[in-house]
Amino acid sequence: MPTLTSPGQVFVTGTGRCGSTLVSELLREHPQALSLSELFNHLTDMYRITARVFPEGPLTAAEFWDVLSSRNAVNRLLGAHGLAPREVLYRPSATTRFQADTGIPAVLMTTLPHLSDTPDELYDELRAAVAEFPDARAGEHYRRMFAWLCTRFGKTLWAERSGGSLILAGQFREHFPDARYLHIVRDGRDTALSMSRHTGFRMAAVVMALHITLGHDPYAETPAPDVERDLGFVPEELLPFLPDRFDADAVRDYRLPVSLFGTYWADEMKRGMEAMSLLPQENVLHIWYEDLLAAPEESLHRIGEFLGADFVDSDWERRCAAKVGAPSSSWRDLPDAERAELDQACAAGFSVLAAHGVVPMAGTTASAARSNA
Repeated sequence: MPTLTSPGQVFVTGTGRCGSTLVSELLREHPQALSLSELFNHLTDMYRITARVFPEGPLTAAEFWDVLSSRNAVNRLLGAHGLAPREVLYRPSATTRFQADTGIPAVLMTTLPHLSDTPDELYDELRAAVAEFPDARAGEHYRRMFAWLCTRFGKTLWAERSGGSLILAGQFREHFPDARYLHIVRDGRDTALSMSRHTGFRMAAVVMALHITLGHDPYAETPAPDVERDLGFVPEELLPFLPDRFDADAVRDYRLPVSLFGTYWADEMKRGMEAMSLLPQENVLHIWYEDLLAAPEESLHRIGEFLGADFVDSDWERRCAAKVGAPSSSWRDLPDAERAELDQACAAGFSVLAAHGVVPMAGTTASAARSNA
């Protein structure tokens, strides 16, 4: 295949529900940046099958395409029951090639519709390009694919953003040694509250509970689960989440404490900050979501400078600042006991951030929230 120019490499990362979707939308407006949305989230099926997405050893072009085009179990089930999160941009209809009941290829769920109004056609173009890739390790395949997309859309840098991708910091460091990281941080208490109301994170928590209870992932397609055996171990309240008994209403109604997601946020922040502390300092920029909302032009200017001198664009900053809404916080509206539990659950995450010098700009909502906590 033809030699492709090597573009800049950036991961927009965070714990999920941290504002990275907004950043991805704003980067899509930049004339030089290719905004890649939710690729690794969907490839890993909410980070369940990471080893398949980043295997050891080389992959053939066909094997790599199998990863990109996979219709994975959890996302397929959510789509079939009308529970696909709003971040999923491919919406099946009578005119689309793929339908919800049979599943949407992972790369087509959000990544390609984020780039094109004709994602089915772009899917075919990408398949033809990937077919020419030589055998390589996973990271090289992804870099070659991203370079092809940059050339296809006339961009000089790619920025991949998947909700919750902080969990992949180790894999990114291994497979993308030259990448830089735009880390979006949001007050953990608001992040946890948002997670508790989000279908994807609620489902991820339930699948994790089933995995712990059973000692295996019931959504793994091989080997086939022993359904009768599983029924004897699963608590009654989790039965509607088994694949063969899936109940969409149960996903909507199941009660999960907000503090559970606060603990998750704190744990992910600890692991993520440890991983990023191993990177050269100049390769990481931490941006608070609250700062972006309160001072959008200043925050976007910092992002442009981080991407490179050629990416500082005052017109882009002004246009995108106008699309940013006002700061808001809702965790303080929780009942007293629930609010106290959430604050305690998130405390370790805030401590990790402070220990690494990751603090919001003085005078912003986030700064005031922490000083008054």
